[in-house]
Amino acid sequence: MVDYLSLLEQPIPLLTIAIALSLLLPATRVQHLVTHSLHSLGLRLNGAHYSARYLKVAGGAVLLCLLLPLVATYWALSVLAPSPSLLEPLLLWCCLDLGRLSRALPPCLQQHERQKELARLALAPLCLRKTAPLSPLGLYKAMAEMATLRFAADAALLCWYVWGGVYAALVFAVLRYGAQAWPFKIHQWRAFGTVASWLYRTMAWLPFQLLALTLFIYPGSIRAIKAWPQGKLWAYPASGRLLAVVAAGINIGLGGPRRYTDATNYYPKLGSKRLLNGPDTRTLLLRIIMALLFWLSLGWAFTLVMLFNV
Repeated sequence: MVDYLSLLEQPIPLLTIAIALSLLLPATRVQHLVTHSLHSLGLRLNGAHYSARYLKVAGGAVLLCLLLPLVATYWALSVLAPSPSLLEPLLLWCCLDLGRLSRALPPCLQQHERQKELARLALAPLCLRKTAPLSPLGLYKAMAEMATLRFAADAALLCWYVWGGVYAALVFAVLRYGAQAWPFKIHQWRAFGTVASWLYRTMAWLPFQLLALTLFIYPGSIRAIKAWPQGKLWAYPASGRLLAVVAAGINIGLGGPRRYTDATNYYPKLGSKRLLNGPDTRTLLLRIIMALLFWLSLGWAFTLVMLFNV
């Protein structure tokens, strides 16, 4: 017999609750507050007169000073709470971007010209690059790349929750917020955000690889396999492989020029040479979502099998 109450002690049901909460009530304000607070803290410490070596150490020290109180606070709450396991979905809910993306992306995919300006405004809080000067093609590229990497980061967060428990997920979440608040791609934050970016990329590497490999099961897998080596051209190869595989799978191109500041940065082109459009963007996003559902379904199957065999 299955003890259904024991389901609430398993990671897959708990993360499913967190996903449902995120979709029903996105934690947009919480995430904005955390990111803004970290950014403001960084502005106080990231002085232009400091050496790059000092700023790297300072950025790492800030992460350590944030992690220790957060871990201690969560441990204290879990000891005092009548049902500690139910705190875990709340923590994951605060860190998932699924809900924000589910609200922001559908209006961005509208074909009406009047929606383009609304799409730029909707993407601005989610996208590091400047959205105001984006052409329709640039808008679709920004949307596809941003959503792919944010979905992948959510998948990495949930993977670490399954593999290492809530404290591993908490560490990954802090690194993710640190990498967003102190973006390594912008020269001003390159030294201060080095530790956060490097640690985040290290923890995200395996989940990103698994998600990219999952995309081989879709039509266009031969093109996707051939595009796998293109990931080496990207500054972070795990992100590059994921973007190259998902782009080649539907025979479109990603990458190219973008603006994070007034200067234009040129990134390697990934996938094919065919230009991206609205329907292609929908297909790309659907593939990523289906890949996430594939792993969630496997997790549920494994959980139920283990419970039935107890």
